[in-house]
Amino acid sequence: MIGSLMKKDFYINGIYYLIILGLIPLFYVMETDQYYLYFGIMIGFLFNLFYYDHRNHVNRFIGSLPVKLRNVVLSRYITMFSILVCFVLYVWLVDSLAHYGLPYLETQPMTTIEIMILFTFISITISISMPIYYLVKTFMKAIGIQMGLLVFGTFAFAIMLGNEYITFYEPLLLGLFKLIDIQPYVMLILISLLFLYLSYELSAWIYTKKAKV
Repeated sequence: MIGSLMKKDFYINGIYYLIILGLIPLFYVMETDQYYLYFGIMIGFLFNLFYYDHRNHVNRFIGSLPVKLRNVVLSRYITMFSILVCFVLYVWLVDSLAHYGLPYLETQPMTTIEIMILFTFISITISISMPIYYLVKTFMKAIGIQMGLLVFGTFAFAIMLGNEYITFYEPLLLGLFKLIDIQPYVMLILISLLFLYLSYELSAWIYTKKAKV
């Protein structure tokens, strides 16, 4: 059943895949700052999945099937994780080819650690966003909360880094950096998986509890 649900989710974004295949190389041709756009693209995948369910009342239909509700949530997390892995690998490939074939690019090719950091930050963004869609009944309200949190988090992080009087977070960041330095690739993967797992448990609990009401 998980496989069938994953096929549905992959099919939903069919046209979106084709758009992204052409859009990523275009970012490099136009020398656009890509990093914020990468986050927007992955949020777009998430938006499409939940918008389709909302528009077609999929949850009502799934609720009538003999399937574990936790598996419904799990299938969506596996789908998003798979899309994220493929997306990051594609970005890495396009980045390498662009710096080889476009001599006017002034930026350096993305390193392996930069790819891993991108993967981790997008994983955290997905982990924060998905429980919101399961918690909030109104789809537009869920989008508003998600975007509000992302914008607020970005501005708050920028203010903290730019204000020399705000230092309470420094010991935490230093401890995190020391932890990552032990084995950067392994630690970044573990951090990503930890956030996704905790997010899944929260989403599964919310989805199961709402289904029983």
